[in-house]
Amino acid sequence: MTATAVVIGNTRSGAALERGETLLRQLTESIQRGGRNAVTLPFPEVATDARTRSELMQNLDAGADRVYVLGGDGTVRTVAQLLLGRDVPLGIVPAGTANLLARDLTLPAAPEQAIDALAEARVRHIDVARCNGAIFLCAAMFGMSTDLARAREAARGLGARHMLPQLLRKAYWVLKRYPFHRIRLHIDDEPMMLTTRALMVTNNPLEPRAGLYPPRASLDAGSFGVYGVREGPLYDLPRLALTLLSGTWPDEPRVFHCVCRRLRIETMRPARTTALLDGEHEPLRAPLAFDVLPGALPVLAPVPD
Repeated sequence: MTATAVVIGNTRSGAALERGETLLRQLTESIQRGGRNAVTLPFPEVATDARTRSELMQNLDAGADRVYVLGGDGTVRTVAQLLLGRDVPLGIVPAGTANLLARDLTLPAAPEQAIDALAEARVRHIDVARCNGAIFLCAAMFGMSTDLARAREAARGLGARHMLPQLLRKAYWVLKRYPFHRIRLHIDDEPMMLTTRALMVTNNPLEPRAGLYPPRASLDAGSFGVYGVREGPLYDLPRLALTLLSGTWPDEPRVFHCVCRRLRIETMRPARTTALLDGEHEPLRAPLAFDVLPGALPVLAPVPD
């Protein structure tokens, strides 16, 4: 009996906007050359439409042994939620903006090359992190970064020439007006106070390397990286930004960072907040409790050289 793979395509994200159908066809042909049948389901319908989601579950119950997703980190997160508890590996064709998980799995950045790499990939189990029960595979962001992400989404499709000035204006406005918040962190049960505009919690810690997207050394260590920028003058931000981009932030006094296995975040009073979980907005209520499902998600990753 021929095995089946399910292909879930988000043709509205990043690199897939212009050539989504071509990439889906290339992925399907690669799966078929590997000896599997391919069933294609659309995104976001696989998560929002009961009939499409039922079709996914029927294929899994019938023995589908691979699921491939074409899209960005938010798309991957949504599909991963549907697969939790099933021992079915997830293959990622990066077609979003940052593609953080694909980067950390050492998949090629170009979708066409990633499809070729997945044909020879091995199964690897990675951690799934949760905040108040909502999962994330890469990072949870709170505070100022959520407003900047909304601006980015609003500017998407304008083109770089028009999008960049709009984002810079928004960033300047946010930096001037966005308040600092005093929060209590319980890091491995040890309490401490932090005053910051933004906080990021990563599923396994970041490595201090130069670049816009620092990698994670491990995806299965069962720990969190916690990062924030302490209160300080506005004129110091350009220097601070260079510190972050250069990868020297561990030596920067204004950058708070730690690694822990247990984490809880409290505000001065219970309050609703919006988190960015792998780039997707998620309404939550503080206090925020974090936990890890160790090795809960099987994924397809290139074989190391």
